[in-house]
Amino acid sequence: MSKKGVLSSKFNMSLGFIPVIVSIVLCEFTTQDISIYIGTGVGVLYSLYTMWGKGAKIPNFLLYCTTGMLLLLTFTTLLFGDCSSHEMLPLTLEISALIPIVVIFLNRKRFLAHQISQSKKCCKQLFAQGAESAIVSTRVTIIIAFLHFFAIFIAILLPGPLSETSRDVLFRYCPPAVFLLSILFNQFGILYFNIMMKHTAFVPIVNTKGDVIGRSLAVDAINQKNEYINPVIRIAVSHNGMLYLRPRSQRCMLDAGKVDIPLECYLLYGETLEQAIVRLVKQSFPQAPIQDLQFNIMYHFENKVTNRLIYLFLIEIEDENLLRDKQTRDGKLWTFQQIEHNLDKNFFSCCFENEYEHLKDVIYTREKYKEF
Repeated sequence: MSKKGVLSSKFNMSLGFIPVIVSIVLCEFTTQDISIYIGTGVGVLYSLYTMWGKGAKIPNFLLYCTTGMLLLLTFTTLLFGDCSSHEMLPLTLEISALIPIVVIFLNRKRFLAHQISQSKKCCKQLFAQGAESAIVSTRVTIIIAFLHFFAIFIAILLPGPLSETSRDVLFRYCPPAVFLLSILFNQFGILYFNIMMKHTAFVPIVNTKGDVIGRSLAVDAINQKNEYINPVIRIAVSHNGMLYLRPRSQRCMLDAGKVDIPLECYLLYGETLEQAIVRLVKQSFPQAPIQDLQFNIMYHFENKVTNRLIYLFLIEIEDENLLRDKQTRDGKLWTFQQIEHNLDKNFFSCCFENEYEHLKDVIYTREKYKEF
C-alpha cells in the first residue's frame, strides 16, 4: 500500500464523451446514421468495460448518459431517418449530450447524496467517488460549452451572413473541441492533484485489533479528532530503573505541555511498525540504541480529543549522556516515587497515566533480574 494519494485517470469522467466525439468525427467521413450507430457501439462497449473490466470498478455516469443519448438517437434514426441536416449534426450531438449533463449538475446535491447512500448500502465507496468526479467534470464541460454557445450567439448578432469558415468553426469543429477540452482540463486537474498529493501524508484508519480498514489525510487525524481510530507509536525510555520524561510540545492537540514519555508519532499509511520506529527515533532521538527496543503492549485509547490504537515500546539507555542530546535535554529522569507523587494531579499526560503501572512492572522486573 502506498502512502501517496494517486488519483487514477479512471476518475476523469469526461472520458465518457468519447462515444459522442467518435460520432461527430465520423460524420465528416460517412453518413450520419452510420456515425451514430458506431458511436453507440463504442459507448456500449466502453460501458460494459467499466462494469466488468479488470481493476477497480469506477462507474462513469457521464459515459452512461452519453451512451443512453446515442441509443435514443439510434432508435430515432432507425424509425424516422436523419435527425438533423448533415451540417448541423455535430451541434445536435453536442446539445443532446449536454442535456443530461446539465440535469445532473442542476441536481448535483441530490445526485451525490443518492450515490453516497447507495455506496453505504452496497459497500461500494467508488460509487460516491465516481459521483463526485462526475460533478466536477460536468462543471468543466458546462463552462466550455457556455463559451461555445456564447460565441454562436455573438456571431448571429453580427450584421451580415456568416462566412463559410465561421460556420465550419462554430458548427463543425467546436462541438468535438468542447468535449476534447473537457477531457484535457479534467486530466490536467487529476495530474495537479497527484502532484499535490505527493507532498501529503496519509494515516491508516484501523479497528481495535489493528487491521487497516481505510486511510485519511494526516491533518484529519488532528482536525476530526475521535471520528475514527488512528495508530500511534509511543516509545518510553528508561535508565537505571528510572523513566525519562519530558514536557509535551505546546502544539500538541492532546495534553499540550504536560509531562510524558519522550517519543510519539502517528503511523503513516503504507508504513510498517519497524519503518515508523526508525523514522521516529532518527528524528527525535538519533543516538538511541534502537536494537534494544522492546514492544510492550497495544491498547485502544479514546477521549473527547483523540481516538488512538497505541503501540507502546520501551528502550533502556545504558549511557546517561545520551539523554543530554539537544533534542531531548529538556526532560529528566524520574524515580517511581516521584512519578507516583504527581499522579492524578493533571500533571502527566492521560496516556502516560494509563501506561505507568505497566511500564513500572516491566522496568522493575528487568532491574530485579539484573541483580542475579
